[in-house]
Amino acid sequence: ALIISMGLVLLLNTAWVNFVNILLMLSFSGMVMFPNSRSYFHLLIESVVRFFKAQAAPFVKTFDGETKKHLVLKKVLYYVIIPLAVLLVFILIYAAASSAFYQHFEIVVKAIYDFFEMIDMTFVWYVILGLILCNAMFMKTKQVGLYQTDLQSNTALNRIRIKHFLPFKFTGLKLQATSGVILLIALNILIFYFIILDIVKVWFGFHWDGNYLREFVHEGTWMLVMSVFISGAIALFFFRKNLNFYSKNLWLKRLTILWIAQNLLMTFSVMIRNYWYMNYFGLAYKRIAVFFFLLLTVIGLVTIIIKIMKRKSSYFLWKVNSFAFLSVLIISMFFNWDVIIAKHNFKHYQQSFIEYGFMVRLNNNTIPYTFKSLEELKKINETQEKNIPFDIEQPYYLTYQEYYERMCDKKINFIKRYKAQNWLEWNLADYLTYKKLCQQ
Repeated sequence: ALIISMGLVLLLNTAWVNFVNILLMLSFSGMVMFPNSRSYFHLLIESVVRFFKAQAAPFVKTFDGETKKHLVLKKVLYYVIIPLAVLLVFILIYAAASSAFYQHFEIVVKAIYDFFEMIDMTFVWYVILGLILCNAMFMKTKQVGLYQTDLQSNTALNRIRIKHFLPFKFTGLKLQATSGVILLIALNILIFYFIILDIVKVWFGFHWDGNYLREFVHEGTWMLVMSVFISGAIALFFFRKNLNFYSKNLWLKRLTILWIAQNLLMTFSVMIRNYWYMNYFGLAYKRIAVFFFLLLTVIGLVTIIIKIMKRKSSYFLWKVNSFAFLSVLIISMFFNWDVIIAKHNFKHYQQSFIEYGFMVRLNNNTIPYTFKSLEELKKINETQEKNIPFDIEQPYYLTYQEYYERMCDKKINFIKRYKAQNWLEWNLADYLTYKKLCQQ
């Protein structure tokens, strides 16, 4: 995954690819230290904690101990370096606050400024960031405990036999199972009624009346997603520990699986809501992310069904779903989402509202698709005013004239930057963008 992300940085160089590349680099640093890890979730947490612990490791190794070498280093640090650094800071502060003080320490202040002017700060930051990465990759640190948990966990659920020293038969599992059946019958009826209404009103009977759809999508979507997560949590609550092995839990299993299946339908309903939103307001980062998030939600619900049917442990859920998360990250890197958004939104301008303020913020690879002439923009704007059922002339939206001016600046700045960059900054996406702009 790390090698793939490195290649895609060279090919696409999008903000998302760079972010995932850093995340995978961080994960890989943990994998180097803990090569027997089996769950990506545990590995990622260990890697994040280790990243910060590793930065202190060189100082601990240098100054920790009571040998003669350690004592000398400590004395230099505490008697010379720290007092001198603090003293210089206060000299600069007092010199900035008082001209009389500055006259007495002018030589010292100028020497400090001259020293910093001699330093190439780009090189300094390069060294600092390089040291941070090297510490994360190679400095050994103690694990936080998740690594041992990962090694000792099992995907299969084991029955824990509890001995009861009571004169009467213990009925805890029977009580829990009966309570679960009653609750799940009610919940299945409730969610079935909701899904029927959504099929009628959202799937096939939706009509946009010109509202911004924020209550319909933003609030409604996340409330439904939250309900799906609560549903999964309730299912996991009932099928924890020994209730999985209770001989009379057949109806509890059936009702739970039926409920999760209906939650899968609800997830599809959320996709339909997101589809309608994109149909009238175009593509955007969060709207695309919702589909990937829902894909992971579907995988999570399916793994809960497998856990119940096959008597799997909670570790099984962490392991499989964290691997699914990693897989989705890798898949999502292969697309230049900014270019996809730019092409789609301008292609569907007759029915989808184009928010120029958002479009102008897309990355430089989209310039060949987002840069339009004033005549083209005027035509698009007239079509939007005619077809979009709300007033698009709002103070918080860019006008097409403002959009054109900002896109001209963006195009000029990109060409200047591309011509001035060195070979270390080269990437295929910028190269192709520059070639397309030269041909326009």
